[in-house]
Amino acid sequence: MTGPIGWMADYAARHGFRYEPDADERWMRAWEPYTTVKVPTRYEHALQATGDHASMTLARMVMSFETVHAGVTHTHEASAWIAIAQDVRMDSVAAATSDPGRTFGESFDLVSMPRRPTGDRVFDGSFATFSPTAEELARAIGPSLRKLALGWRIPLHFELRKGGFVIAPVTLAPNAEGLSWLVHAVHLFSEKATKHRASG
Repeated sequence: MTGPIGWMADYAARHGFRYEPDADERWMRAWEPYTTVKVPTRYEHALQATGDHASMTLARMVMSFETVHAGVTHTHEASAWIAIAQDVRMDSVAAATSDPGRTFGESFDLVSMPRRPTGDRVFDGSFATFSPTAEELARAIGPSLRKLALGWRIPLHFELRKGGFVIAPVTLAPNAEGLSWLVHAVHLFSEKATKHRASG
């Protein structure tokens, strides 16, 4: 069982989140597998909130991996933020990543959707994008969303699905500032993705 972290409990109380140190994983596991993110070993320290158009779950995803040193196998853990938002306004399927590491990122040859460029040279120079069709990709990851993701300038995974989206900024600090950034990012992401739909 995972014990509570004071600053997370305080953040949740001040911002209207329900905080679960020992996270009930069922809701998050229902979103697996992700497109470009490996399936975590576990989730912990989940915060949940419900708004007018969407529900939001933020959590630490924990990955276990092994290394061998001098013939001895060692097990290590790494954790990162993940945000899962259920949003009924989302109606397209695509995923993108700018994470060059392999701690959290899935190997591209294991990604279930075809890799496709957006046609935006700057964005395509930083992000690998995946979608069932080119038309679906264009609808899902429009100019506003590309500009937003590029502007964050951090290793990032994001995906859009019918009915929601996932964001995993894998190097974001595990502190109150990082959590505040992620909450704001979820709202901005929803706004930009919805703007593209409204204009399309």
